Amino acid sequence: MRDLSPEFLAAIRADSVVPALLVYLDFAGDPFRAWTGLGPVEGLGHTWQGVGNLGEVGGIEEYSEIRAGTVELRLSRIPGTALADAFTLTYKRRAAEIHLVLLDEESDAPAVLHSALLFRGSMDTLELDRQPGESSFTLVLANELARLKDSWGLLYTDSDQQRLFPGDTSLRFVPSLQDKKVRL
Repeated sequence: MRDLSPEFLAAIRADSVVPALLVYLDFAGDPFRAWTGLGPVEGLGHTWQGVGNLGEVGGIEEYSEIRAGTVELRLSRIPGTALADAFTLTYKRRAAEIHLVLLDEESDAPAVLHSALLFRGSMDTLELDRQPGESSFTLVLANELARLKDSWGLLYTDSDQQRLFPGDTSLRFVPSLQDKKVRL
């Protein structure tokens, strides 16, 4: 089980807190911060927009051994105008986080009292489920180990090396080595 701070555990036992999830998705040029309630909430240095029952977070598993894992996020009842925008966003391999937070229930404007990071990884795949009058997105997040299995689409070529490190000529002779015969 995750180690929670003594302050977090004490706050859970209090009657005046409400648990919630915060989700951060680093879409290129348009970071998305949402939480599982309604209206905006302030916390962790940002404003989080409430999605209420429009969003779902799949099970977040913890393992006793080191292994790759994923989490599914689902956003429902998307209006048709937002569908065109969804696939223009750059999301692949961009940061994603899920936090468990405790909100102050007695305040007029709920604020984050304590937080615990549940998941950190990156966005992997985005799927659209179109239904008449209502659509939904499912976004799969992958932890850092799952990313290691991904192919980055790079080769040991001079052009790929130049793209990553302009001016580095360390791979310029690789094509000439391809047909060389080695004598032992």
